[in-house]
Amino acid sequence: MGVYLSRPDTRKESESGDAGNRCEYGASSMQGWRKGQEDAHIAADVGGTAVFGVFDGHGGREVSNFTAKHF
Repeated sequence: MGVYLSRPDTRKESESGDAGNRCEYGASSMQGWRKGQEDAHIAADVGGTAVFGVFDGHGGREVSNFTAKHF
């Protein structure tokens, strides 16, 4: 099937936490039809400001993981 599975992987990974400044968050991801999870996300307190981001892998996880790590 190439980069796709014959059936979607519907298992979910979830997390929650405190992004500072009295701001709590919850996030969930699901792999779907691709052979591996390609997306990444962040939830952080940056200098007293809550920052949230979702980065789409567009066919590869390297860029989304790099962006999440170095944002």
